[in-house]
Amino acid sequence: MTPIFFADEFLPPKILILKNPEEIFHLIKVLRYKKGEEIVLKGSDENLYLSKIIEIKKDQVIFEIISREKRDPEIKFELYLCQSLPKLDKWEWILEKATELGVSGFFPLQTERSIVNLKKEQLEKKYGRWRKIINEAVKQSGRKKIPDLYQIQKLKDCLDFIREEGNILVAWENSEVSLKKVIDGIKGKIYLFIGPEGSFSEEEIKILKKYGGIFFNMGPRILKVETAAIVALSLVLYEKGGLGLG
Repeated sequence: MTPIFFADEFLPPKILILKNPEEIFHLIKVLRYKKGEEIVLKGSDENLYLSKIIEIKKDQVIFEIISREKRDPEIKFELYLCQSLPKLDKWEWILEKATELGVSGFFPLQTERSIVNLKKEQLEKKYGRWRKIINEAVKQSGRKKIPDLYQIQKLKDCLDFIREEGNILVAWENSEVSLKKVIDGIKGKIYLFIGPEGSFSEEEIKILKKYGGIFFNMGPRILKVETAAIVALSLVLYEKGGLGLG
């Protein structure tokens, strides 16, 4: 599927312009689109438009809007992934796949058993890379919104930040309740917490319970962190009708 591109300028009533050099290179040199061909663009009004290339210049590509797309690729509720940081290659894979699934944002967590512990100067470089991964996944999956990426924080700080915002849903292997049994009673924003290899510590489980965490398990098999994150997100989306399957 051809990725969606984000237009940089709108000239009413029917002209969209792409100016970002990297986007132009990707569209013309990598995907080899030519004048007269059609592609979907996101306008500054958050709508998607089927558009035709009418002119290709060195510093911009000009499109004429053909029609507004009726489909809405965004889920109808806010779903955030609060993930204990795994090894960085796994974290980047999670960022990409969770963005494709439709998450609203990411809270990377420094928990007791987290593997990664980055210095400030290292973090600044990593955040730029992580945002680029998210942006590319947004385009690839045809989404309209770019998920938020919050600073790395400790579990309690994250819980203090979100405590009045919505539901705290925790994947935990020791829970005796399946997601299906708890999801119907959940309304509004969902903050999904996924622990590190070895799970959350006993103290962290106590903290999550204190903040009203709703615990569920994902079956008898032991899943890797990156598998658990994507499976849990998929289960929540399926149960809440967020996969767009009718």
